[in-house]
Amino acid sequence: MSTRTTRHFFCLMIMGLCLAFVAGACTQPPPAAPPPQTWPSVVTSEDGVHYYVTGLRVPGTRQELQVRRGDANLWLPLAQISRIQFLSPGSDDFRPAEIFLVSGERLQVEVETNQILEGRTSAGYWNMPLSRMRSLEFGTE
Repeated sequence: MSTRTTRHFFCLMIMGLCLAFVAGACTQPPPAAPPPQTWPSVVTSEDGVHYYVTGLRVPGTRQELQVRRGDANLWLPLAQISRIQFLSPGSDDFRPAEIFLVSGERLQVEVETNQILEGRTSAGYWNMPLSRMRSLEFGTE
């Protein structure tokens, strides 16, 4: 191969690579996936009133509920709880409840009711003690 042919070949190759780069740079990126659908938590009071609450949390830094099962005291993180159904009025500081975990398990426990949950509704800041709740279904917000 002559030097002239080699130069011509490399020039064509560089132009081809530049053309491929420009063509690749001009293509549109795929559209972004839509954000996941979110929904608020639903809190039902003993009076039967439903509250749609976003940002539901326990005030403070520990996002856990204290429960009692037999003689054992447990702390359940809110992130692991899907739903709480209170079964009857409690005595003292604990109330019988059925807790449905995100994993699908069900626990029959007593929930400590000297705690409040807080969050936001369409009317603004909201809070309620666990002793006044009939049920609680956690949302994704």
